[in-house]
Amino acid sequence: MKAEIYEMEYSVSPGGKDCWEINIQGYGSSKNYSEFKSAGEALDYLIKQYPGMELEVDVTSLAAYNILMERENA
Repeated sequence: MKAEIYEMEYSVSPGGKDCWEINIQGYGSSKNYSEFKSAGEALDYLIKQYPGMELEVDVTSLAAYNILMERENA
């Protein structure tokens, strides 16, 4: 199963708060979990929700995402 853990920048919206999210791609379906305070908290949740499953996990911070976007737009 593939999972992405990534940081979201919601603080640019009034009342918004930055957080980490998980997007899981399963066989023909996907799930999204939100409101984690850190990548570690999201990973802990993922492991507890899917014990015994082999997980392929990508973790992307907001800083890393911005760098990737700058490279693509250069």
